[in-house]
Amino acid sequence: MNNDIPNFNLLAVFSKVMEHGSLSKAAEHLNTNQSTVSTMLGRLKEEVGQELFTRKGRGVIPTSYSTNLYQQIQDPIHQLNDVFTSFGKFDPATSQRRYVITAPEHLQGVLLTQFSLLENKEISLEVYDQMDNDEGFFEALQQQKFDLMIDILPSENPSFESLKLFDSEFVVICREGHPRIKGSISEQQYMQESHAVLERTRNHLYSLSHYTNLDLTKRKVAYHGRSLFSNLLMVSQTEFVSAVPLSLALQFKEQLKLQVFQPPFEYKKVSNYLIWLKKQNQDPAHTWLRDELVTISNKIAHYLQDNFPK
Repeated sequence: MNNDIPNFNLLAVFSKVMEHGSLSKAAEHLNTNQSTVSTMLGRLKEEVGQELFTRKGRGVIPTSYSTNLYQQIQDPIHQLNDVFTSFGKFDPATSQRRYVITAPEHLQGVLLTQFSLLENKEISLEVYDQMDNDEGFFEALQQQKFDLMIDILPSENPSFESLKLFDSEFVVICREGHPRIKGSISEQQYMQESHAVLERTRNHLYSLSHYTNLDLTKRKVAYHGRSLFSNLLMVSQTEFVSAVPLSLALQFKEQLKLQVFQPPFEYKKVSNYLIWLKKQNQDPAHTWLRDELVTISNKIAHYLQDNFPK
């Protein structure tokens, strides 16, 4: 006999056959076919090294070994089934669910703040920064290390669903008291100043390149930041300029004493997408999370629209 614990699925099938006394009835209950049930019983028989059932008419009779085994595993099997069944039920008023997501920097603080306002303090949100490379970007979501992700680009993977949350602006920032930029900025000024840029790429292009046809190679880059937060801090202490999402600029405008301008050149808005595995479409706890993020996103969109610099 193998000393390893048999696969849970084998024990679950075995338990149903014990309860129904029939392979066909067990298969019906498990939403599978009799051949699959028979194959799994054969695997369990091989693993434990014991006969499990004998045929009698259209049903089966358990051996003494099976009767004893079932008595030992009956309660644990039912308890585990209750655990998995509970994942199909969700009450946001009483749940203790911990959600794990990854999101762009400009939304991280807002999402954490909004979740802290929920009446049920047992529901928690854990936010991870985004991956640095395209190759590993969706891999963690595929492996379900995250419940979902928010990104500026939709997924083309057929295993994922993508839902646009909202479009937002990006802005140009510099510090208050900048010696050459006072209350407004022209395209010529923007191109002449030294820049703090985000040293990250998506689809092999730097972020701002996705949103303007301006020849960004002509900029004088002084600082390559690994995060938008570091660029904000650098701009607040130097004469550099930078381009960041409006939501991030508004969060830190007062604390860091920043000037915030509408870009002085043609540009496209930044889109924000909710992305998750299709197989989670019917999960009520996951559905609640998606609905909550849509509600929060609508609030963000209205706030940004009302506070976009003219």
